[in-house]
Amino acid sequence: MEDAPKPDETPKIPLAENLRKYREEKGLSLDQVAKQAKISKAYLWELERDTEGSKKPSAVVLMQIAAALSRTLADLLSLPSIQTTDGPREIPSSLVAFRDRLKSQGTELSESDLQDLAKTRFRGGQPQTPDEWHQLYLLMASNSRKPTK
Repeated sequence: MEDAPKPDETPKIPLAENLRKYREEKGLSLDQVAKQAKISKAYLWELERDTEGSKKPSAVVLMQIAAALSRTLADLLSLPSIQTTDGPREIPSSLVAFRDRLKSQGTELSESDLQDLAKTRFRGGQPQTPDEWHQLYLLMASNSRKPTK
């Protein structure tokens, strides 16, 4: 017999299912979303069919897809979150430091991506250090799959 999920263990919907659901809700084709997200149609198709979660798109790719679908990263990854405001927000220094770290490694986050991250609260808070932002980045990049024990 299986135990019922605990209240804080909301079952996660696979990224693949969310991608297809949100794309179809907007009435967009694979080609339209891929062009808006600046990724290949074939890669988007693979992500939509990856029900096992073996594909590991980067956080940047996920943010591009989320923007194309007018959704948040939290929506795509089935993470609990709220948006605090619609207007521009001051970027925390720890997020700026994380952005600079990524840039030095060859990955750039856009101003829009930074604003989205700055507006989002995960489980009531936000990362406070560049290392915590990095952990969040890795979580998103791994499609929020829990590590196996």
